[in-house]
Amino acid sequence: MSFKNCAIYDKIVLGKPKTIKDLTFIPILDITFGGYDKFGLFFGGSISPKAFIVLDSIGAISFYNISTDITTSELLDSIPLIADEE
Repeated sequence: MSFKNCAIYDKIVLGKPKTIKDLTFIPILDITFGGYDKFGLFFGGSISPKAFIVLDSIGAISFYNISTDITTSELLDSIPLIADEE
């Protein structure tokens, strides 16, 4: 039984933007908290980076998926849900 399947809290969220020179990086993070296994043992949680959105000084937007367990289309589909919850 995987930890993620039993999570009490599991969301993909936008992280705090960080600007370096002319580039702004916005991380997309998977936050999981409060899972348990088949024996009823509880676990803490995890924060895993999934992708980055990069904005340059002229307004161009780039998207970099760094995760192997979720497709780019699945990440992009989750972004409107993130915006609705904020």
